[in-house]
Amino acid sequence: MAALRRGLDLLYLAGGIAGGISLAAIAAIIAAQVIGRQFGVSLDGADDLTAFAVAGSALLPLAYAFRHGAHIRVDLIIGHLKGTPRFVMEALALLITCVLCGFLAYSVGDLAYDSWQFEDVAQGTVPWVLWYPQGACALGCALFALCLVDDLVVHLAGGVPSYRRAAEASALSRASEEL
Repeated sequence: MAALRRGLDLLYLAGGIAGGISLAAIAAIIAAQVIGRQFGVSLDGADDLTAFAVAGSALLPLAYAFRHGAHIRVDLIIGHLKGTPRFVMEALALLITCVLCGFLAYSVGDLAYDSWQFEDVAQGTVPWVLWYPQGACALGCALFALCLVDDLVVHLAGGVPSYRRAAEASALSRASEEL
């Protein structure tokens, strides 16, 4: 079981790193455009590449961010529940989110497959192949769906899901800062 946990955590970390690389790519493209303008050089297709990197930076690190409590959770209802009702509501929320993210991953993956099959390219000044960024988005959604299934299994087995562990650690660090 420990090997599976390490493998999943490494997979989520890889998504986070890929998202960070996408952010760095955005910065590099914008810096190249700014510097290029100073020398009268235009970078064709830079807008498309930036858009692709933005999509990757938003979706690839979702699982890593979720595991580390970086997503905003609204506990208006679940936060007031205790015992079995809370357990059921958390399981239901995780299950619904798993299904929605799984459907999103399937849909974006199907779009990427269609783009690959039909050799679809971007409409901008440079005909970039579209299935690469679409595939990255599908991968990010699939990683997030896997992460949600992971936490659902942990929750149903009676363990503490990652988002609750991260919230408790955050509360402890805030309390220690106040002391």
